[in-house]
Amino acid sequence: MTKIIAFIILCFFLPFLLLIALIIKLKYPGPIFYSQVREGKNGKPFKILKLRTMVVDSNLILEKMLEKDKEFAKLWVATGVIKNDPRIAGKFGRLLRQLSIDEIPQLINILKGEMAFIGPRPLEIESVKTFSPEARLIRSSILPGITGLMQVRFRSASIRQMMLYDRIYIKNQSIILDTYILYKTIFAILKRTGK
Repeated sequence: MTKIIAFIILCFFLPFLLLIALIIKLKYPGPIFYSQVREGKNGKPFKILKLRTMVVDSNLILEKMLEKDKEFAKLWVATGVIKNDPRIAGKFGRLLRQLSIDEIPQLINILKGEMAFIGPRPLEIESVKTFSPEARLIRSSILPGITGLMQVRFRSASIRQMMLYDRIYIKNQSIILDTYILYKTIFAILKRTGK
């Protein structure tokens, strides 16, 4: 059922995605999509898909920022979030992120059985290697999600907060909780409180 819903939503958004892809290509030269290896269910790695909302040399910009500012480096390790991120490709890229439009290609990940609509957000392999074996096992016990309990509670949270809310979700997973998360996600998108 999840895959059928994902397919219908993807078909609905396809013309819109093609237009956005064209704008990205014309306005910000480089790849249209961004993919990165993340840890999935049972520790299986997969490539997450997003519309590219950052400049091509974003990794180089991040490296320079981490070298230049020790306090920022500590914050980055703790949250993985940058306020007023200079790597974002202009106002258009920021708008796509605020409305979570950049996440739509993850519907393909759902069709491939790599993700669900709701679950813990998939993290980079290097990030999860820092977790305890128990914490990593719990997180990877279910499919990662496009949205989750932590995302609707915090837009910028510490790793500790993320682990806590992921555990709460996994322990209390239900249709009622999923409905609540879906409602809160739509509300956050409409309020444009995205990244």
